[in-house]
Amino acid sequence: MTVPTNTTATVPSTAKRACPRSRLQLGRVRCADRTSQRTSENVTARPAGVTRAVLFAAALCLIIALAAQAPRVSATTIDEARPVDLVIALDTSGSMTQLIDSARAKLWEVVNELALAKPTPRLRVGLLTYGTPQLSTAAQGWVVRQMDLTDDLDTIYARMMAMTTDGGDEYVGWVLNDAVKTMSWSTDPKAARIVFVAGNESADQAAEHFNFRQVAEHARQLGIIINAIYAGGEAAGISEHWNEVALHGGGSYTAIDMAQGTVQIATPHDKVLVELDVELNATYIPYGIRGAQGKANQQAQDANAASMGEQSRASRAGAKAGKLYNNAYWDLVDACRQEGFKLDDVRKDDLPEKMRSMTIAERKAYVDGMLKSREAVQKRIQEVNIARSQFLQDAQRDSGKTSLDDALRRAIREQLQSKGFTFSDER
Repeated sequence: MTVPTNTTATVPSTAKRACPRSRLQLGRVRCADRTSQRTSENVTARPAGVTRAVLFAAALCLIIALAAQAPRVSATTIDEARPVDLVIALDTSGSMTQLIDSARAKLWEVVNELALAKPTPRLRVGLLTYGTPQLSTAAQGWVVRQMDLTDDLDTIYARMMAMTTDGGDEYVGWVLNDAVKTMSWSTDPKAARIVFVAGNESADQAAEHFNFRQVAEHARQLGIIINAIYAGGEAAGISEHWNEVALHGGGSYTAIDMAQGTVQIATPHDKVLVELDVELNATYIPYGIRGAQGKANQQAQDANAASMGEQSRASRAGAKAGKLYNNAYWDLVDACRQEGFKLDDVRKDDLPEKMRSMTIAERKAYVDGMLKSREAVQKRIQEVNIARSQFLQDAQRDSGKTSLDDALRRAIREQLQSKGFTFSDER
């Protein structure tokens, strides 16, 4: 629900004269007292119209004073975010190991790119794989829905890290059909809905079941953009009809070098970012039945990113300091920033041990202190990450090769801009 940015009423001049300090409790009481006194003294002497005017002014004073004391919503808490649904469909047949590693290595670079968008994206990511017989059946087109659209980026990353490759048939039309029909797409008319399908075999396989041309055209009619990424040379991708996937889906076609996406570029800023990320992790307050699991998953994905290389670990640190990384389902600090959440309603047993003996006021002060600490660390991370991003741009400029994350970031930027988003150099 949209909350108005200004709840202050326009006060008629008569009301201002009747109650010059109507925003204060004291003023409200005095205003009512003065009005009562004047009314009782002069009720027989004043015309009825004047008496009604005075009573009206007194009532208006009371209404305004009550409104002034009601909780006010600051501009920073108003949800101005717009939905961005991003579905990634990856070929996991035996020849695609480097493609999967590229996705694992550079997912957080994509999140960092999205964090530059304004208005802030309300990002959800979904993950599909296709072409791996051990995980699916012929009746399912060898497609696996790894995860529906979610804002839980850590769990998406965990699923991505757990993926394996194996030989199989790659049915592009089939996986696109599943992306369009089985994902929980936003129904918001302002939402951006984007699919990336990546592979390296003919896009026309199993066309008798699901022809990618018809599926992509249908998606386009629903407001879903289909982008095609071919792992190989551009001409080879065209001969395999991957350019047509994008043509019918209203998206972009890109041929990538799979190996390029796995290259890790170390920067002078990486060590600082990782150290700051340790400070950031200390500001999380697990709560509820998912608290311990959520915290453990966060730490596990830190380790997974580090296993891919310095660039991956540093880019994850940058993403965690941005607006798109949210763990309100297990972290009290993020939860308390959500509209409608009340710390008072959290059961004592759902709180961490340290908070159970605190009073309500002490709990609120503790969470507020952690929030301030987090915002301070996030600000420092963002500042360092800007310098790191510039270093990476300079280092990558001369490679002459397009990686998976290059293709994702370029297409996302262009397509969000077409939906009215703008991009800045700072979060």
